[in-house]
Parts: sequence; structure tokens; C-alpha cells
Amino acid sequence: MKKSYVFNTLICCGCTALIFLLHFIVYGGVLLKSSGYTGLFCAGWIAHAAGYSGTLEPETRPQSAVRVRLLQLLYCILFVSVLFATIEDPYNVLCWFCVVYGVVYIIFFLRKGDNGAEPWTATFMMLWMLLTLGAFLLIVHPITVSQARNLVEQAGYTDLYRFQSVDWDAARFAQVINNDTEIIGCTMPEEKEPLGWYGFRAFKDGERYCVVVSAARGQIEVQEKQGE
Repeated sequence: MKKSYVFNTLICCGCTALIFLLHFIVYGGVLLKSSGYTGLFCAGWIAHAAGYSGTLEPETRPQSAVRVRLLQLLYCILFVSVLFATIEDPYNVLCWFCVVYGVVYIIFFLRKGDNGAEPWTATFMMLWMLLTLGAFLLIVHPITVSQARNLVEQAGYTDLYRFQSVDWDAARFAQVINNDTEIIGCTMPEEKEPLGWYGFRAFKDGERYCVVVSAARGQIEVQEKQGE
């Protein structure tokens, strides 16, 4: 494998690792609403950088004007569709990735009739994904796991234990947590959370509580005392 493929593959792998580090560690699994599809998206660019995009060399045969126009039309239709999806669900980072991908690919490659087969194309697009994720975090400004924990502690709670894998869409949930040693449950607010929830078992004045924090709104939404 050529050095250029190795270099670009390593960069793409690093960008992918950073994206999922933010998702799973920093934001506790609430950042990417479609983490599986995002993983496939990144895997596609890693494969492209490694030279597994159908060809290891840029396409040299000339493309007809009709073919170029048809490709441009197809990408524009797909771009408009994804743009509408982003407007409908602005908290889905994958939609943001697809919109930016459409804009960048059309401007830098499709408009020039370039099929983007070079390995640096993948690195270029992955860096744009990181910029897009940064813009998403600046605009939406979700709070991290540590910020949510600090918020709960500032409200006077102690001995926090974060629980996950809850059916947050249910009106009320009950779940076994802490290595199957206790049960936590509470009634969720009617207003849906656009991004995700952080749930904590916490104690206050000797009483056990279920505390739920909104990741997007950055505030405590539920403080429910648990039964004996």
C-alpha cells in the first residue's frame, strides 16, 4: 500500500475515534442519534482512504457532459432531501454531516467532473465532518456528562450513580441498576427531549431520588423521590 493511502487512512481513523470518543465518553452516548449510520459513514471514508473505493487510481477517462449533468442533478435532489430532513430533525448530527458532505462534494468535486478517487478526498471530507460536529456543538450547545453531574450536585444531591439503557420515550420507567442491587424509576415530562437524557440515582437529605437532566436544555427536568 502506498504511503499516501496509509497516511490518509490513519487520519481518517483518528477523526473517527475522536467523533466516537466525544459521543460515548464526553457526551455519554447522547451526541449521535444515529451512531450506527455515522459509523458506516466513517467506515466508508476509511475504506476510501485505504484505496477500497472501487479503484486505486483516479478515473482518467473523460466524462460526457450529459453524465456530469445527471450526476449533478442526482446529488442536488439528494441534497435537498437531506436538507429537509435536517430542518425536520435539527438535533441529528448525521443529517448535518450529509448536508455538509453534499455541499462540499458538489463544490469541490462534482462541479468539476472529478470523481474524488484520490485518498486525500477521504481525509478532506473527514476533516469537514469534524468541523461540522464542532459547529453543531457550538450552535446546539448540549451539556456533557460531567456538566450534568455537576448540575445535580449543585442542586444538593450526593452519591450520584448514572444509569443508562432506559426507554426514555415511555411515560414512566422502572429499571434495575447498580449491578442489579436496586430499582430506579420515575415519571418523564410530557415535553420530549430533542437530544437525550442523563439519568442519575442520587441522595438528598437521606432520601433516594431519581434525577433526570436534559442534555439539550441543560437543566434538571425530573426530581422524583423513590419509595422505600
